[in-house]
Amino acid sequence: MYKFLLIAALLPAIVFGQTPFRACSGGRPTPASVNIVGCSALPCTITSGVPLTAIGIGIVSPVATPTLTAHLTARLLGLDVGFEIPEDLRDACAVGISGASCPIAAGQTFDYELNYAMELPLTGITVQVEVGLTAADGTPVTCIEIDATIVG
Repeated sequence: MYKFLLIAALLPAIVFGQTPFRACSGGRPTPASVNIVGCSALPCTITSGVPLTAIGIGIVSPVATPTLTAHLTARLLGLDVGFEIPEDLRDACAVGISGASCPIAAGQTFDYELNYAMELPLTGITVQVEVGLTAADGTPVTCIEIDATIVG
């Protein structure tokens, strides 16, 4: 019986390539699903310097906004390790959104793809990674958290 329940719970993630995630604190909106290529269970393995592709599917903007800013924060034991998303990837309207274009209307649905190679100074650790998009007025549009093991 328990084997059946475990298989039933894991099958959608395997079939549809979904990656489990947590909602960020403060009730910030989440996408309908997330697919981090090569990761179907947490913690995801991220190799420093190797391209990573993560896609947030079915993001619904709670507000109208002319711009979207991407952010990424990595924490170790709750402390920010100082990693920031590169400047050229922060403008999500220019790089990352699909199924829509800026300006974004309130209630509009779109996807967001983050695709780049992170050069991380520490390896052999597991961090909590927060990735999100913010509207021009500072309203959170979407935010997720995952655990990731960093390897070299």
